[in-house]
Amino acid sequence: MIKYDNPAEDNDFNCSDYCLSPREFFEKRRTSKRPYVFDLRSSEAHEEENIPGSLSLPIEHFETSIYQMPFAGDILPYGGEDGEVLTAAEILYDNGFDSFNYTDSYEALFSNADATYLTITSDAHKKIDDELQNSDELKAVQIIIEPTSPLKAIYRPELVISALEGSIKLEVDGVEIFTERKTASYLEGTIIEINDEGHLEVRNPNLSISKLNGSLEEQIQLMLDEQVNPMLASHGGNVMLEGIKDSSAYVRFGGGCQGCSMIDTTVKQGVEVMLKEAIPELVGVYDVTDHSEGESPFFTG
Repeated sequence: MIKYDNPAEDNDFNCSDYCLSPREFFEKRRTSKRPYVFDLRSSEAHEEENIPGSLSLPIEHFETSIYQMPFAGDILPYGGEDGEVLTAAEILYDNGFDSFNYTDSYEALFSNADATYLTITSDAHKKIDDELQNSDELKAVQIIIEPTSPLKAIYRPELVISALEGSIKLEVDGVEIFTERKTASYLEGTIIEINDEGHLEVRNPNLSISKLNGSLEEQIQLMLDEQVNPMLASHGGNVMLEGIKDSSAYVRFGGGCQGCSMIDTTVKQGVEVMLKEAIPELVGVYDVTDHSEGESPFFTG
């Protein structure tokens, strides 16, 4: 909640009250209905590597930018090693914001990852041991994580000779596990197991993309729930399926997406592409929203 007209007038700010451990930070991001994750480092550092779904907002622009965005959710900033998050936290507190948390630094998010983030089932462990022992080259398991939204990802395992560049290393029950630093926020709760076909499989009950099945309407709804709406939520928006006709979907945008002058770009280059790539039988996506009734704080004509 934000109290725009009630800035803090005391000096009781205690930064430790708002600081989360890396595990708590990732948990908050995953469970919040509307998380707004901000990278306070330089735009160059953000471009080089960042938490997927985070927005670049260098600390020097933070104070002048915070009132331009619809914070009906949780503000979760992270920074570098120069104390940017402490500055941001105090700015938020002094301006009456009361729904925010931060973590110490970007590096801390990865340096604290450990074996408790992962589980290997006994049959998967045996299969990994057998395959590594039968190979003169393979040494470890690389977990490939491909984010599809800030809250969903596709997981797959690979037996590798060495880690991919930019990976962190965990040792789980004697097995070396590698995963890329930038996707570590998707790691906690991950399970390595054997699927019905007898192959190694990686999934995360909280973050894995569900397999699409059922009617066209059911598949579209699952995509909206798991991939599209988490993406739009970072901009304060959402989309609902209004109906299906002639293998085309008719959708209605709400929140920050209603009244957005860039909605055609959002539909054609974003939502429609995501849906049609995942559901080949879908012919088209049409917007039935009355955008004259909405107002977007992000995009204007």
